Amino acid sequence: MPRLEFLGLPWDIRLIIYSSLLVSSSPIDVWPATMLCGLGSPAESVPHSTIWDVSLGLLQCNSTIAAEAGAVFYGNNTFRIHGDDRDYRLVVHWLKQIGLQNRGYLKRLEMRIWIPLKAWQLPNGTRTDGMEDSHSFPCHPHLAAPSIPCPEGAVDVIDPLIETIIALVSQSGGRKLKLYLNFGPMDFNTIPGLIGPGITGPGTIGAGRVEPRMSQGPEAWLSMDLPNLIEKWRAKHTSDDRLRIVDILWTTNTDKDFFLDSRTLIERLGWQVLEELEDKWYQLPEPPTQALTAPRTIFLLLKRKKLTTTLVADAPFGYAGLSWKFLNG
Repeated sequence: MPRLEFLGLPWDIRLIIYSSLLVSSSPIDVWPATMLCGLGSPAESVPHSTIWDVSLGLLQCNSTIAAEAGAVFYGNNTFRIHGDDRDYRLVVHWLKQIGLQNRGYLKRLEMRIWIPLKAWQLPNGTRTDGMEDSHSFPCHPHLAAPSIPCPEGAVDVIDPLIETIIALVSQSGGRKLKLYLNFGPMDFNTIPGLIGPGITGPGTIGAGRVEPRMSQGPEAWLSMDLPNLIEKWRAKHTSDDRLRIVDILWTTNTDKDFFLDSRTLIERLGWQVLEELEDKWYQLPEPPTQALTAPRTIFLLLKRKKLTTTLVADAPFGYAGLSWKFLNG
């Protein structure tokens, strides 16, 4: 009786085997130390990750098995990329390393998004770091400069690597990709264009935004520049019909009462609220006691609406930025 080889099995049987060995029930964490297809060093300490629950050896088999396994592995798992503070090089490195074909299989990718570093905008529109012999931080070319003289204050410095990430995940045709941009737990109340709870951030007074409290420093402020640019890049890099559809979704958490008070303004800023989920962990016992006054927390799934007008650089963080300039000047 001839020996039955793996590739001699029917495809549906091979698919069941691939799925049982390569598909994780929870997101696969890609850390700087994770040995995912050669990424990282075995000598480095690796936090617990579901990457160890799958059989990556299949990706190193002959070209046929590796191609079939890669389609299942990259196409049926959620990948959650971590990195150092405001350093997107890991994301770019991993996307380049897995290759164009495997990027095309990706269907769900989660990435930590960081509140950008700040520059100081002068009345003449130039941007510096506020130091002696300061470096210049020009406004992104996709953002129209504000009118001169313009408000003085702290503004976001957008990392160009973020556009590289959008371009890399958009290059392959085929499957639709959902890219989730997640704020970390320390970024509570981060909603681009707002700062809270209870007080909205700087910007056009006609849009309903007012000056924030002095207690909220600019390091906690995220303007609409980053979401606006990401939506611009998404449209730019997916305009060709041969390219894939990329759906970019933002997740954050905030105080429920703040969200309810600000929802109309959030939508006016260009956000579509797709989902709101109250965190039961913060629910108070019944009857509530005076000792337990934790606010109700709500998790939000947001999507930037399609751009219909010319992008203009957002107004800087207002007078609260003066304390930042004083400390850094």
